[in-house]
Amino acid sequence: VASVKELHGANGNLEAVPLTGADKKEWRHTANAFLPFFGLTMKLGPIAEFGLNLHENLIPVDTEKFESQTAGIFAIGDIVGQPMLAHKAVHEAHVAAEVIAGELLGQPEWAKAAFDARVIPSVAYTDPEVAWVGLTEDQAKAQGIKVKKGLFPWTASGRAIANGRDEGVTKLLFDDSPEAGSGDGHTGRGHGKILGGGMVGTHAGDMIGEIALAIEMGADAVDIGKTIHPHPTLGESMGMAAEVAHGSCTDLPPSKK
Repeated sequence: VASVKELHGANGNLEAVPLTGADKKEWRHTANAFLPFFGLTMKLGPIAEFGLNLHENLIPVDTEKFESQTAGIFAIGDIVGQPMLAHKAVHEAHVAAEVIAGELLGQPEWAKAAFDARVIPSVAYTDPEVAWVGLTEDQAKAQGIKVKKGLFPWTASGRAIANGRDEGVTKLLFDDSPEAGSGDGHTGRGHGKILGGGMVGTHAGDMIGEIALAIEMGADAVDIGKTIHPHPTLGESMGMAAEVAHGSCTDLPPSKK
């Protein structure tokens, strides 16, 4: 995390000065391009009149039904906390609306609605795009979870090559703990359930939903690898990444010696 006070240059020769990092030291950095990120600050206005109290500038809610500490008032989206994503907010809104409708119309089944998503995907709409969902390798390591990685380079993707955009990669992470198994008599070696995944490449954000679905459904490497993906597509890289984790991928180029 750093802050840029000044930016000089043009035509792919940019210099940021000074640049203050987490260590409070100032330094200069030269690059072809800089990608700026801006934080969000909530301005909720005079909400005290509704009996709502903020916590760290957010509205505390029941994270399953999104009712606030004031009965009958619900809140969703950015004002209830991270991640501040529109696709998360709309699912929260569906739950809150269903609960409210159930209570008002006397429909107990509707009122039982709850937000129970296992994962929420994220996308950086850059070029190439970056998309990820679920656990990362660092997070798995910090939690003491052994994982098996399936990494498929887009240099082996016929569609990516045809598109002239083979700089991408698809990565899937599977539970590789000793007790992990797919029910087919195998254990380990990537046969455990998928825990997370990421993609870098064109249209990565359009495809990350398949990995999210696989996590929600508790799919393993065999499930994903044996799902027939259309060819040639970028999406088939997910099936091939699963095959890499399983050890059965026949689409990787020979390793360079």
